[in-house]
Amino acid sequence: QFPTTPAKALKLFMNHLTDYEKGEILDYKQIYFLGISAQKIKGSPLHPYNFGYDDERGDYKVVMKDHIAYRFEVIEFLGKGSFGQALKCFDHKTKELVAVKLIRNKRRFQHQAGVELKILMHLKVNDPDDAFNIIRIKDYVVFRKHLVISFELFSINLYDFIKNNNF
Repeated sequence: QFPTTPAKALKLFMNHLTDYEKGEILDYKQIYFLGISAQKIKGSPLHPYNFGYDDERGDYKVVMKDHIAYRFEVIEFLGKGSFGQALKCFDHKTKELVAVKLIRNKRRFQHQAGVELKILMHLKVNDPDDAFNIIRIKDYVVFRKHLVISFELFSINLYDFIKNNNF
C-alpha cells in the first residue's frame, strides 16, 4: 500500500532494496514507489562518481523502471543536453505522467539550475492561471546529489516544435 513510511517500506521490502537504498530511504517522509522490478545499480562508497550512480560527466545513470526519489518511475529516456537529461516518468504521488529534468551533478550546472528553479517558481506563483503559456514546473526534489525538476509532459520538445514550424 503506497504511499507508506520509510520504516514500513523497509520492513516489507527489505529483500528488494539495495544496501544503499536501505540507508537512503530513511531520508524521505513518504515512499510512493520502489522500482522493485528494475535492474538497480548497487551504490557503494567504493565506486567512483557518486557511489556509482553517476558517469564521469556527472550525469545520473538512468535505470528504466527504477525510482527517482522513491516517487517517480522512469518510463522512457527523452533526451540529453548540456545541463542533464530529460525523462518521461510516472509520478506515483500525483498519479500522472510528467517530464523530469535530471540536472548533472557538477557545481556549475547545479548553480545554474538553481537560478532556473527560482525563475520557474516565480513564474508559477505569478501566473497561477497559466495565462502566458510558459512551461509549468510541477515540483522539484534533490536525489542522489541531482536536482530533479518535474514538468507537465508535452508530446513534442520545444526545438522540434520550432523546427516543424520553420523557425
